[in-house]
Amino acid sequence: MLKINLLPESARKAALSPIEHFHRTPLMKLIAVILVLIPLLLAVPLYFRHQQLLQLNRKIESLQPAKAEVERLQLLMKDLHTQESAYKTLGIGQGLWAKRLNVLSDSLPEGVWFTDLSIDEEKELVIQGSAVGADDQSHVGNFVETLKADPNFSSAVKEIKIDSMKRIQQDNIEILEFTVICALKKDH
Repeated sequence: MLKINLLPESARKAALSPIEHFHRTPLMKLIAVILVLIPLLLAVPLYFRHQQLLQLNRKIESLQPAKAEVERLQLLMKDLHTQESAYKTLGIGQGLWAKRLNVLSDSLPEGVWFTDLSIDEEKELVIQGSAVGADDQSHVGNFVETLKADPNFSSAVKEIKIDSMKRIQQDNIEILEFTVICALKKDH
């Protein structure tokens, strides 16, 4: 179809260039729709990911008490394994220690007795005792020498020494209190 413009030239509108007509084309409308849809299409997965994150955080919070219980049980298991290994090592030399304790008892001279036997933090056998009589100091010295001379007892200790001796008066009887320390070997 042919168009004829009969208006005088002063009243006529100037012809628009194709670039000026571009905003009226269907392509421009399509681009505008795409520009609106892209953020919406990106927001939908983002919303679902956010909801998943919230749900997972709630699950993590609900599992915190169970996690604390598992950690407590793991510590308990570790302690039990430590105790088990300690008991196993005790059982290995059990017969030997019965003999060694018998040596302790048999080595006591007359007038000397034990008041306490213990193992301290440094893995030392601490023997505390008392002695009465005129030769009480020599009895304690003889006791230590007998322990050192016994191969069964001395195989379990690195060193046997008298740690302390002191005299006390109890019911008009002079008593010598002594402490002997036996540093134990690691494998015994």
